[in-house]
Amino acid sequence: VRGRSGKSAFEGGEPFVPDSFNIQHTKAGLVSAVRTADGKADSRFFIQIGDDDGGWADDRYAAFGIVEDGMDLVAKIEKLEVQPPQNGPKVPVKIVKSGVL
Repeated sequence: VRGRSGKSAFEGGEPFVPDSFNIQHTKAGLVSAVRTADGKADSRFFIQIGDDDGGWADDRYAAFGIVEDGMDLVAKIEKLEVQPPQNGPKVPVKIVKSGVL
């Protein structure tokens, strides 16, 4: 996962150590924190698209939530054309009025 980190919403904006890695990545819609090289999480996250990643993310990223409504929108974002080398979308994607996080 590539990207620039911002400030964490926790502990005064500093990266934090995730509580656990007990939630397996076995279904679409799981929201996981991206970890830094030293194992801490920051402001980056990803939403799992497929139902099973074969366990690849289980020991790397901490799942902490699930998309309860709007996976159709997530699928539309996932299909956007990307711009190498960072593979970010060619058109801006902005999340507003996301509800409860």
